[in-house]
Amino acid sequence: MFDINVSQKLRALRKKRGWTQSDMAAQLDISVPAYSKVECGTTELTLGRLRQLAAILGVKVCWLLDEDEMVLHQENEELKEKLRMTNIEVMGLQKRLLACFERR
Repeated sequence: MFDINVSQKLRALRKKRGWTQSDMAAQLDISVPAYSKVECGTTELTLGRLRQLAAILGVKVCWLLDEDEMVLHQENEELKEKLRMTNIEVMGLQKRLLACFERR
C-alpha cells in the first residue's frame, strides 16, 4: 500500500482534467476496478506505474510522493479560486462604475 496522499493527488488531478476512472484505466491499459483500487490506495504501485501515472497526468513522480507538495498544491488551488472570485467582484464593480458614468 502507499501513502493516502498519492491516491488523493491522483483523484484530484484526474478530476481537474475532467477525466473519469474509465479514461485513466484505458490510458493505463487496466480495468476500471483495478484503477479504482489505485485511487483508493488499496493496491501497491510499482515505480514504473508511478512513472506512467505521472506522465499521463503531467506531473513528476516526486510530486506524487511528496506530502509538502500536496499541501502547496491545495493552497495554490484555493488561492486561484479566491483570485477568480475577486476578479468577478472587480468586474461587477467596473460595470457599476461605468453605469454611473453613463448616466451623467
